[in-house]
Amino acid sequence: MAHWWEKRSWRMVQTNLREIDMADMSALRFAQDLQDFGANIVTLNAGGIIAGYDTALDFQPRCEYLTGDSLGAVIDACHERDIRVVARMDFSKILYSVYQQHPDWAYRDRDGEILNYNGYVQTCLNGEYQQERMMDILREALTRFPFDGVFCNMSGFLVVDYSGVYHGPCHCENCRRLFREACGLEIPAVDNFKDPDYRKYAAFKSQCTAGHRRRMIQTIKGIREDLAINGVDYIRTEAATEIGRPQWQYSASSQARLSAGPRRERPADVASVDFMGFRHRGISVSPALMALRQWQSLANSGSVSLYIMGRLDNHRDVSGLAPTRAVFDFCRRHEEVYRGLVSAAQVVLLHRDQRSLSDPEVFGWIRALTASHVPFDEVRAGELTQELLEGKHVVILGDLSLNQAQSDLLDEFARSGGIVLASGFAVARPGQENAALSCLGIRRVVERREGLMSSCFELGETDAAALPRCVEAPYIAPGAELLVLQPETGVRTFLRLIPEHPFGPPERCYHTEVTDIPGLTAAPFGAGLGVCVPWKIGSFYFNEGYQNTLNLMQDILFGLCGLPELAPGLSPMVELTLSKKPGRLVVQLVNESGCFANSYFPPLPVRDVRLTLPGASGSAAALNGGCISAERQNGALILRLDELREYEAIVINITETEE
Repeated sequence: MAHWWEKRSWRMVQTNLREIDMADMSALRFAQDLQDFGANIVTLNAGGIIAGYDTALDFQPRCEYLTGDSLGAVIDACHERDIRVVARMDFSKILYSVYQQHPDWAYRDRDGEILNYNGYVQTCLNGEYQQERMMDILREALTRFPFDGVFCNMSGFLVVDYSGVYHGPCHCENCRRLFREACGLEIPAVDNFKDPDYRKYAAFKSQCTAGHRRRMIQTIKGIREDLAINGVDYIRTEAATEIGRPQWQYSASSQARLSAGPRRERPADVASVDFMGFRHRGISVSPALMALRQWQSLANSGSVSLYIMGRLDNHRDVSGLAPTRAVFDFCRRHEEVYRGLVSAAQVVLLHRDQRSLSDPEVFGWIRALTASHVPFDEVRAGELTQELLEGKHVVILGDLSLNQAQSDLLDEFARSGGIVLASGFAVARPGQENAALSCLGIRRVVERREGLMSSCFELGETDAAALPRCVEAPYIAPGAELLVLQPETGVRTFLRLIPEHPFGPPERCYHTEVTDIPGLTAAPFGAGLGVCVPWKIGSFYFNEGYQNTLNLMQDILFGLCGLPELAPGLSPMVELTLSKKPGRLVVQLVNESGCFANSYFPPLPVRDVRLTLPGASGSAAALNGGCISAERQNGALILRLDELREYEAIVINITETEE
C-alpha cells in the first residue's frame, strides 16, 4: 500500500517557529496562509530543546509563550485543508538548567569544557539524553498529536557551533569509554583523516550514529507506520547560503539529484533557506535566487520547498516570498505532469559518501555537464548498484576512492558496453601503484607530481581529430598535481606533458622539452571503454573557470564518450534536464543567466532555442508560456522554443521511439 508521501506532489513550507511565535498563534490564520501560498506540507516545531505543547516530561522545558492556539489546534486546522504536518524535533541541545541536573548528557571538548551557546548546552549522541530521553519525547509528542512525519534537526556528532567555531571531537566520559572498549584507543584531539587513529574514530562514530538511528526509526515506526521519517521515507536537504562561505550556483539542482535518485523513488525536499545565514535569519537572500532554487529543484525531480523563520503572516522580509509562491502555484497547476517522472539521463556522476560543503572535482564536472546541456544523475558511491546503472552510458568519478566491490561493479559496467570516465586520483588506489579500475587500462602509476607551477599538456599532432575543440587552444593547464601513468599496450593516449619550465622573466617564458607522458587515455575494455584523466580537471575548471578547460571536457564527453549534443547552440547559462514516464518525455530548461559572480538577478530571456532529441517522435507542448514547435528530421525530434524566460517545461507525448 502506498503511503501518503508517495502519492502527492511535495510543496513544503518549513516554519522554524520562535518561542514568541506561539504567543499570538492563530491556528486558522496559520493554516489558511499555507493553503493560500500553495503548500500541502508544513514542518513546524514540536519538541526537544523546547516543547511547543504542555509536556509532562520534566527534562523537556515547556515554552513559556504558549498563550495562542495550541499545537493540536494548528495540526487540526492544517489537516482540514489537506496539509500534512511534519514535526520538527531538535535533540542537539538542552537548556542550561537541564544540564545542571544532568551534566553527563553534555558534549565536552578535549579540556572537558561544555559548549554553552546562549544558554543552550550541546548534547552528545552517546549520552543518556539522546540515547534514551529523546525516545521518551518522541513517544509523547507522536502519540499525543496526529503528526504525519518527523524531521530530527542537527543530529549526530556536532563539532561546530552557530558562530562557525570548531570545537573538536567529543571527549565526554561516555564517548571515551565506548571508544576504548571498541578500539583500545583514546579519542584524537582534532579531526584529521590522515591520522589512522582518527580514521578508526570516524568509523566508530559512524557505527554509533547508525545504531542510534536504527533505534530512533524503530521507536517512530513502532508508534505509527505511516509517519514519514526524514532520511528514510523522504530526504531533506537545504539550498542555503552562509556569510563568508562561497556560494554554489547549482546547490538546489545537485541536492535534488542526489536526494531523489535516478529512479526518483523518494521525495527530495530541497528546502530553499530564505535567510542569508545564521547571524541574519531575518534578512532574505535575493528574490531571484529564491526563484532559481525552486526551478532548479523542480527540474531535477526535487520538491518546491521554502524554509523561513517564524510564520508566513509575521515574516517581515517578504522579498523572497512572491517569486517562491509563483513556482508553488505553477507546480500545483501541473501536478500530473511531474508525478511519476524518472530520470532519462545517460550519465551518472559519483560522489563521496561523506557529505561535504564543497568537492571541487565533482563540482567542476557539475559545472561542465550543466554548461554542456548533458542531463545527468548524481549518486553517492555507497548507493551505487547494478540496477541504478541500467540504461546508463557513462559513469564519471572525480577524485574518488572506490572499494573492491565498487571497482568490480564499474569494470563489469564497462565490459558490458558502458564508459567509465575517471579523473584526478580516482585513477589509482591510495598507496598503491596499480590502477583502481581494470577498465582504465593502466599498467602502473609511475609517480605523483605535486607543487607544479608551469607544467602543461600540449595537443599532439594526431590528437586534433579526437579533440577538435582544443585545436585553437592547444595547451591545457592541469593545476598543481598530476599522475604519471604507464598505460597497457593498445591504450590510446592523448596530450603530451610539457614539464616545469621558466615563467619569468618574460624573456625566459618558453619550454624546450615535450615528453610522452599522456594527459588523457582511452582504453577499450570488453564492449566498452575506460577513459582516464590523471589530473584534477574538474577542480581546475571549478576554481578557474576557463573555456580552455571546458573545451577539453566537452571533447571528452561528446567525442570519446559519444554523448549526443542536445543543444549545441544554446547558452551555457541554461540548465537542461530530461525526464520520462510511460508515453511521455519532459524537457525542462532553467534560465540561469541572472547569476553574476555572487549576485542573482532576474534572468535575461533566451530566444530561438533549438533542441535535438535523437530517437524521439511526438507532439510537444510548453507549460510556462513559451511557443513550441516540433518536427522529425534524420531520426531525431527537433524542438524550437520561441523564448525561454525563467523556466520552461516541454512535454512530449511520444508516438514513436527508435533505439
